[in-house]
Amino acid sequence: MSIHGKENIDAAEEGRMIGLKLPTKLPAAGEAQAILKDKDLTLANGKEWELWRHPFAMFTSSPVLADGRVYQVTKTGVLVCVEAKTGKLIFSQKLNNEQIHSSPLYSEGKLYIGFPNGRFLVVKPNDDGVEVLSETELEGGILGSPVAWNGKVYIHTMSKLYVFGKANGEQPKATLPAAPAQPADSKAVALQIVPGDILLKPGEKLDLTVNTIDQYGNVVKSGVKADFAKFIPATAKVKTQMSASVANNAITADAVNVSSAGAFKATSADGLTGLLRGRILPKIPYEQDFEGYDLTVDHPGDGVKYAFPPLAWTGARLKWEVRDLDGNKVFRKTLDRVLFQRAITIFGDPASSNYTVQADVMTDGNRRIKGNVGVINQRYYITLIGNQQILEVSSNHERVKESVPFKWAPNQWYTLKSRVDVAKDGSGVVRAKAWPKGEPEPKEWTIEVNHKNAHKLGAPGIIGFSPQSLKPVYIDNIKINRN
Repeated sequence: MSIHGKENIDAAEEGRMIGLKLPTKLPAAGEAQAILKDKDLTLANGKEWELWRHPFAMFTSSPVLADGRVYQVTKTGVLVCVEAKTGKLIFSQKLNNEQIHSSPLYSEGKLYIGFPNGRFLVVKPNDDGVEVLSETELEGGILGSPVAWNGKVYIHTMSKLYVFGKANGEQPKATLPAAPAQPADSKAVALQIVPGDILLKPGEKLDLTVNTIDQYGNVVKSGVKADFAKFIPATAKVKTQMSASVANNAITADAVNVSSAGAFKATSADGLTGLLRGRILPKIPYEQDFEGYDLTVDHPGDGVKYAFPPLAWTGARLKWEVRDLDGNKVFRKTLDRVLFQRAITIFGDPASSNYTVQADVMTDGNRRIKGNVGVINQRYYITLIGNQQILEVSSNHERVKESVPFKWAPNQWYTLKSRVDVAKDGSGVVRAKAWPKGEPEPKEWTIEVNHKNAHKLGAPGIIGFSPQSLKPVYIDNIKINRN
């Protein structure tokens, strides 16, 4: 079952909920992904794989399946119940004016549903609708989904963490069922690497556990020896390797202070295989001017050559690309996907602190429309906002959001610099300054923001926003140094 809230290519209606028939055989580890194609590509209506459909719309809230029924809250706050096999609509009932992110929780015959206005409902579904068992107004909007554990329900609002259970603290009498016996036809078919997705710093070493698993995903044998070799999938767009080596089931990152990402293929003595993926993020100090990238990829729309962004940078793929601009290689925000008009990209150790980040930034545009561009320092966004002509410091707008006027022109480079200082009592000051590139750095900070409970750790990064993907923003000459 799947649902979305965007436009459909075959109808004018917005949003759709469908039941999808999966293929009988799914790709094995390392094989190309399965693409459900129509036999007649001129129609491309999905009817060969689609079991049923409804015109319901939702963006990020997921459905829940219980007792053969699918429960979904739409973006207009309507709870719908659909029979999973047939797609029959059993009921729809208005519960709230809207819904955004939170998904319903089903437990012991009841649905627990939170809404962005702070309403939290416990309802009991039946064939005609739902009976409201409890309604509570919580402090702060509910964007996350409720979780049940050990007889209690946990719900995190934008202000507090709430826990609901019996007032006397009584624990549930039910116990977890014993693990079922291994199936009689169980046999080892693949290797499982633990951990299977890793993050290292240059020179860091990590021990790996290699298990054999059966066709059902059960561990057959643990502590298996395997040979590891660097591996690039045939379908990979970015053909790069991780700067590391593996010996005796332990991986060691190379000492060179560069970012890298890639995969290793493990092979056991009896020929079973498994994959390990990883990233290496550089230590501070670190610089990136993009001049080392070869522009070899043809852009299908603009007719220019470009390079993919660093694979190790989180949130960069499809949102940034390296291009030539006036003889220099720069990082440019992509414009070919409106869904990705905003990019939040990090490229350092998430446990970083006490550093200064600096970058040259620019927006394309005119008097009416310009982009936003900035840097990330220890979980704070330091952003030049084009249309408002301000320099803003923010981190979750309900906690920190302050700005000062700053006039900056499109198609002109500026240097943006920021540092975060945290005191012994946990308070901190976020400092930032901006000035035209090439001019002397101003002595004073453009903005200083005090934060009573400052962020102690956070990876450096960059941010870019091209409204409606109309005007690109650019970043170059990134530098991160210790305070």
